[in-house]
Amino acid sequence: MKALKKPLLISFILIIVILGILMVIAMKAQDRFVEDYLAEIREVKANKTALSYPDDLLERKTSLEARLQMAKDDSIGLRINLKEKMVYLEIQGIVLHRSPILRHSSSYFFRHLNATEKYILFHKPLRIQNEVSTIPKELFIVKIAPKDSSEVKEATIPDTIHTVPVMYRFNLNHGLRLQVTGQLADSIPQFWPRLKFDLQDRAEFIKALIQNIFKDTKVPYRPTLRIRINSREAEAIYRAIPRESLVILEL
Repeated sequence: MKALKKPLLISFILIIVILGILMVIAMKAQDRFVEDYLAEIREVKANKTALSYPDDLLERKTSLEARLQMAKDDSIGLRINLKEKMVYLEIQGIVLHRSPILRHSSSYFFRHLNATEKYILFHKPLRIQNEVSTIPKELFIVKIAPKDSSEVKEATIPDTIHTVPVMYRFNLNHGLRLQVTGQLADSIPQFWPRLKFDLQDRAEFIKALIQNIFKDTKVPYRPTLRIRINSREAEAIYRAIPRESLVILEL
């Protein structure tokens, strides 16, 4: 027994040490991101006229400038307003659709931005660089011609139960991310699909941390805004906006 306990104890200590090293590297990644961001702030703060507004007016100016920029684009854009708890689909300044935000959370970085910092980041729309999703972007339905009238009747019965887990993550410029989760009925299990979606993301981050140890590469810190909306709404919004669409964040 004593012979077994010693290797187990050594293994446990090694795991703790490795986890400690990964945690320190992850914290450094966040610090580097903030340092780079502060350097960008110093450059933009030269615009004294724009930043001389009171906080409430500066936040309104941030929103209006972003919406005006997005209105110049001829495709559908996405606007997230946390104060109103709404998600908007807009094209050329016209609201096409709105959906209430049921729940939201965000990384530490987002929660501690002041009005000036929000202006620097969000006075222009962000653009989707790439995305990860549990559902396809384009919906294709393959139907086989029915052989008789009974099959026609079965084919016309609508599917009123929506059970597909809808989750997608948009990687935006400035290293920011938006994650949308569709809320299904409480009776429909979603725990495991959500866990799998999040674990895949965490696995990629841990892989980057490990590579940093051996290759001394820069570990990306990815501030993430997470929102939860109705599942059908989430699916419709995802398929409505084009790839590399514009996104406005109003925090």
